[in-house]
Amino acid sequence: MNEIEIIKALMIEKDINQTQLAELSGLSYATINRILNEKQTLLPNTLAKLANALSVEVWEITDSNNYSALNSQVRGYLEFGGEIKRILSFKELENWVKKIKPQVMELPKKANEIKRIESKNKKALESQKAIQYDLNNIDLFKEEIYDTTKLNCWTFRKGNDEREDIKIPLGNMCSGYPFSIYKHLFSNSESVYITGMFSNDTEEHKSIQIELQNEENGYAAKKTIRRKYENKKRSDWEEYNVQWMLFVVWQKCLTNVDFRKLLTEIPADAVIIENSTRQNGVTATFWGAKNVELEDSRDIIEKFVKFSNPYANTKELERLEMIERNKINIIGAFQGVNCMGKILKLCQIALLANSEPPIDYELLRTKKIHLLGELLTF
Repeated sequence: MNEIEIIKALMIEKDINQTQLAELSGLSYATINRILNEKQTLLPNTLAKLANALSVEVWEITDSNNYSALNSQVRGYLEFGGEIKRILSFKELENWVKKIKPQVMELPKKANEIKRIESKNKKALESQKAIQYDLNNIDLFKEEIYDTTKLNCWTFRKGNDEREDIKIPLGNMCSGYPFSIYKHLFSNSESVYITGMFSNDTEEHKSIQIELQNEENGYAAKKTIRRKYENKKRSDWEEYNVQWMLFVVWQKCLTNVDFRKLLTEIPADAVIIENSTRQNGVTATFWGAKNVELEDSRDIIEKFVKFSNPYANTKELERLEMIERNKINIIGAFQGVNCMGKILKLCQIALLANSEPPIDYELLRTKKIHLLGELLTF
C-alpha cells in the first residue's frame, strides 16, 4: 500500500469523510480531493497534517519505498537524558520521539511523587519527633540501619551538600578547611589521615608525608599519592587507623574555627551519615552507609531539573540540580557502619559539651607514629 491507500483505509477505519478530514487537518476540501485522487503530490508538511488529523504517527502512513522525500528533510543531533543521538531521517525522528515519549510523560509524575513523599515524611517526622539515637554508646565498628523517616539524618557526600540552608562539606577531601597538627599545616584532613599509613621513622616515609603535606587536593592525595605508595604502608595500619582518623578530625576541629562552627551548626540530635551509596570500594559501607532508594529518588529529581531547564548552561544546571537534590532527604534507610559519620558526631558532641572525644591515646602511643620526623607522644 502506498501513502494514499493507507490514508483512505484510515478514513474508513475512523469513519472520517473528506469534508471532516479537511476540517481536522486545516487543509481545503479541494486540496484533500486532489491528493486522494493522486492529482497533487503529497508533500511532507501536508502528510504531517493529515497524520495528525487521523491521530496516527507519520511513519504509520508512510510506505518505506516512498520515503525518500521525507528522509531528506531531517539532519542533526538530538539530546535527551544525557544521551546524544544522530538523526538522518524524518522516520528516525519519529521513532526517537515514540521511544522517549513515555519518559517525558512519566518524569514529571515521578518527580512530583517524590516531592510529595518527602513532604509527607517530613511532616510525619516533625509531628512525632525523631527517635533519639543513643549518642552515649556510639560504636565505631558496629553496622547500623538508619531509617530516615524515624531519625533526624543529616548526610554528606559532596562539597556542595547543604541542608536547611546549612552547608555541610564535612568530607575529608573537601577543601577550604586547612588545619595544623603539631604545628604542621595541611590543606585537608585526607592528606593528614594518609600520613598515618606512612608513619615509620624512616626517610622514605618522611618523604611521602612531605608529598602529602604539599598536596592541596584531598582527592589527589587519596587517588594518586596513596595508590602510588600503597605497597609501602605500615603492616599494622588497620590496627589503629580508626583511632588515628578520630584524632585527625579532632585536630581539625580544634585548629580550624570555620570547620568547628560548621560542625556545631548541625542539630545536636542529628545522626551524621557519610552517604557512600554510589561508591564501589570495599570500605564504602565501613566509613559510610548506603541508601539506594534515596539516591534513586534524587537522581530522578536531577533528571527532571535537566528536563525542565533545557537552555541552562552547565554551571547553572549543576547549581539547580544541587539545590533540588538537597531538598530530598527523608526517603528510605541507610545501612552501613558509618564510621566517618560517627567520628564527626563524637567530635560534635565533644565541642558542644566543651570536652574531648574518646580517643584511645594509649593505642596511638604504642604504635610510635612519626609525623615529619617527629615522634608523636599525644
